[in-house]
Amino acid sequence: MIPSDSRTPPARSAALTYPLRSPGWRSALTLDPSKASYWAPVRVGAAVGLVLMVGGLLGAKDVAGIAALGALVSAFCRPDPYRMRAGRLAALSVAVTASVAIGGLVGLAGDSLLIETAVIALLAGCAALLVGALRAAGPGAVVFVFAATAGAGFVSGAGDLARATTATALGSVIGMAAALSPWLYTRARHRLGRGPAAAEETGYEPVRRALVRIPPRHLAATAARMTAAAAVSALIAGAAGFAHPMWAAMGAVAALQGVDFHLTVSRGIARLLGNVVGAGIAAGLLMLPLGYWGAVLAIVVFQTIAEITAPVNYTLCSIAVTPMALLLTALGAGLDPTVALDRIADTLVGIVVGIVVAALTVSATDLLPAHRPIGATRRFSRGRVS
Repeated sequence: MIPSDSRTPPARSAALTYPLRSPGWRSALTLDPSKASYWAPVRVGAAVGLVLMVGGLLGAKDVAGIAALGALVSAFCRPDPYRMRAGRLAALSVAVTASVAIGGLVGLAGDSLLIETAVIALLAGCAALLVGALRAAGPGAVVFVFAATAGAGFVSGAGDLARATTATALGSVIGMAAALSPWLYTRARHRLGRGPAAAEETGYEPVRRALVRIPPRHLAATAARMTAAAAVSALIAGAAGFAHPMWAAMGAVAALQGVDFHLTVSRGIARLLGNVVGAGIAAGLLMLPLGYWGAVLAIVVFQTIAEITAPVNYTLCSIAVTPMALLLTALGAGLDPTVALDRIADTLVGIVVGIVVAALTVSATDLLPAHRPIGATRRFSRGRVS
């Protein structure tokens, strides 16, 4: 018999009202400074900044933001041993590049909300399966949805598709190099005879073995929920006349990256609170004449802050992520300050749909952390989003 404690999933009838109760709100506002780290977040910020700088200097400012999405692979797999991390980051780099290409093909297919919604929703589910199979701690499936959405918005011809895909691939290489830089530095010093060999790492699992493994039931269920919630939220936002319905899909995906219902609610609340504050910051920045280089500086600062605060408090992370994402989008498309209100509205739709989907599919075996494989809760609960 499952004991009745704070982790016990509510019945479906009560689950729909659970977001109105205090535990989820308290969790969204709880800080844990002991989990903060600094060097890894600085490397992520440096990778994004380097990609944007290269894009600006080469006169490719319009595609630099998409290339920076490739650099975000540096935010994944931070707890993993370096040898294992290298293979997983390579797989994720291929996936984010493929996401941009898939989104670009959707853009070439024309302005069809139904086609874009179907493709993006399916991609969200596949990304959830990939991230889960690799046990890749980090931003989660939402990065790949963001990449596909960016590709769809950027590509209007075959030349754009080639540029966007190439830029993302190059950005991901820079992101991998940043994430692995301590290991690569140690190996280089050893080969030059100037330092000891890198420490022996245990627990290595080849990427191919992880990818062919049958996904656990809870992971497949999460992917299915994500696909359904992304599709429903995007269609609702589109029917309501919102200008960026795929942002609603990202809100749903972000909320459903939690490993249990309580975490889904907490993440949804944190995401909403963070978007309200972050959108206000973004609106103020978009009213300023930042120019390209001012925007780059702000993006790097916000991305670094987001990485530092991700394990500390997801609300703080969302406050930093929102202006970063909007400024990154503005590099190529240009945005009016009123887009901040669109971000809030779209995110609200996505979060509500995500929580409703989670509530309607809640079950003890899917949601109790005690029923997870060892290590799954630790890895997935540390995920953060863009």
